[in-house]
Amino acid sequence: MSARIRQEWLLSLCGWTLVIGFLTFIDLLHDWSVPEGERLNNPLWWAVQEWGLWYLLTPALFRALARLEPAPRVDTSTFLKIMTAAYFIAMLLQALFDLVALDDPIAYTLYYFAPSHLLVLFVITILWHTQLRTIADLQQDQQALWVDQGRDKALVAYNDITHISAASNYMEIHTRTQQYLKRGTLKELMAQLPPQFVRTHRSHAVNLSAIKRIQNKPSGSAIIQLCGGAQVALSKGYKQEVKARFTQSA
Repeated sequence: MSARIRQEWLLSLCGWTLVIGFLTFIDLLHDWSVPEGERLNNPLWWAVQEWGLWYLLTPALFRALARLEPAPRVDTSTFLKIMTAAYFIAMLLQALFDLVALDDPIAYTLYYFAPSHLLVLFVITILWHTQLRTIADLQQDQQALWVDQGRDKALVAYNDITHISAASNYMEIHTRTQQYLKRGTLKELMAQLPPQFVRTHRSHAVNLSAIKRIQNKPSGSAIIQLCGGAQVALSKGYKQEVKARFTQSA
């Protein structure tokens, strides 16, 4: 078990033990202050049956949220999907438990727990963001770019990137040996990249240090031959600037 997973479990166990201990204390006060016929009689059981499932759900949720790391910004769409799934799973398990163990109607459970489970998810998000989340906000200082590698994130050094191609809502980040994906637009990415990258086309950008030669075409456009063997289109609108900067960097 990694140190990160141990930290997630420890935070979950300690946090929910404190919550259940506090609620047990409140229930004890309740039993002390009401007639015998209105007492709960087992305050610890009442606290555990209401919140015990979060002992398991919280570490699982931390694991799911860890897939959003490391990144300067949270992928809002994925975050909402994770939290929605966690909410429905929690409500379903609670409703089934109450129905089987306490013979409570499902409608009553949903009404009783719907707002409190939302509050739990909010608190878990705060804990993840403040105690667990790895934030990569030093991308420029690291001279590297955060990219998607399967379900994980990876750092690719700027100097290793040969060219970038836009593909719908993603960009393909190319090195000499591998290809990665990154969500966003080429325009947004160009604003983050160092000056060694230049736009060659509305859908392409290249690393000036990766250019081997530029071949003109009769139409007025050109083809950029990269050191790794790849070819990138150079449109008329970007041709003059690219040639000038390539000459300066040579």
